[in-house]
Amino acid sequence: MNSPSPARQRQVVWTLALLATVGYGALYYAQPLLAVAFENAYGWNRAQTSLAFTLALLTAGLAPALGRILDAGQGGRWLGAGALLGSLAFALLALMSFYPLFEVVWLLAGVAMGLTFYEAVFTVLGQQAGASARQSDTLIVTPIAGLASTVFVPLTAALLGLSALLLLIGLLVWRAVPDRAPSTPSSALKAFTPGLLFGRLAMSFTLSRIVTVSVGLQLAPLLLAAGHPPAVTAGLTGLLGLAALPGRIVFLPLLRRLAPDARLDWSDGRRHSSPPLRALHRTQRRRNRGVRPRQRRADASPGRTACAALPGGLFGTVNRRLARPVNLAQAVTPFGVGLLYTWSGGFIRSLLVGLAALAGWSLIGQGFPKEADLTDAPIS
Repeated sequence: MNSPSPARQRQVVWTLALLATVGYGALYYAQPLLAVAFENAYGWNRAQTSLAFTLALLTAGLAPALGRILDAGQGGRWLGAGALLGSLAFALLALMSFYPLFEVVWLLAGVAMGLTFYEAVFTVLGQQAGASARQSDTLIVTPIAGLASTVFVPLTAALLGLSALLLLIGLLVWRAVPDRAPSTPSSALKAFTPGLLFGRLAMSFTLSRIVTVSVGLQLAPLLLAAGHPPAVTAGLTGLLGLAALPGRIVFLPLLRRLAPDARLDWSDGRRHSSPPLRALHRTQRRRNRGVRPRQRRADASPGRTACAALPGGLFGTVNRRLARPVNLAQAVTPFGVGLLYTWSGGFIRSLLVGLAALAGWSLIGQGFPKEADLTDAPIS
């Protein structure tokens, strides 16, 4: 299969970066301000608007199926369809005043999320990018998409404007991102078997996601309740993404400098994976250090670790398997935060209760087996 030309590759990468930015900005970061607007317009409470968003995020349960679909090829077509679904959802929201239909429309938006967020974008990027270009391509997509909250939170006043942007980016993806079948046979999908380290890593990212989602959902309503104008609230909330930008830019260079064998993390087709999968590569490599050479050759591929062997045609399945608990926790968090706010009647008490629950979960996690005891223990 011929590699794409450099100009064609740049077009694909920047299109995917724009897709992730618009997808996250419109479908995710806009939700807190949209929730307040619908509550004020129709008298709904925080639990109701949070439930609709939770139902949208619960479509993360489709993650393994979507990963297999993208691994089968035609990624550009599916990503473009996701953006168009998001456009339709926002067009319907602009005309919606009946709460049950409001929930149904957010379910439609949830399907769009599954086809425009990082898991889908990095899967298609891995299929399209050459091995020598994946690190630089990832460094383009991640910082650009990190500006989603900075750019889109101030734009949430116009639902139809968000709809038009999603429509345009969907058409652009269809034009710029070619469909390409994976180069590996379907039998390779059985090559990766997660272990207990996989479970611990998933739990770590799950806890992190609960915290970030909780704070992000509370911040804009809290600022509005404190009397700040909507424009100031949108600007301050948008700074969250801008504040994260330096970390996104320096992450890979620091990793290569601090980790003695970090260079291996970005070879053999692994450089396009999402942050959870990149961390999995490092933990899987540490597991294999305790495996006898003969056993390692039998259990791992030429890349020396299970993850190193994963071709672009398998990353969608594995990445989404790791993301499933993270996304499900992310889905439940908005409704949980909404219930806490409704029951407690304030932001501070709900945040304290949530932090106490997370602290308890973290303490429970301290009793899990340590890494040295997890060398070859598989999980179902």
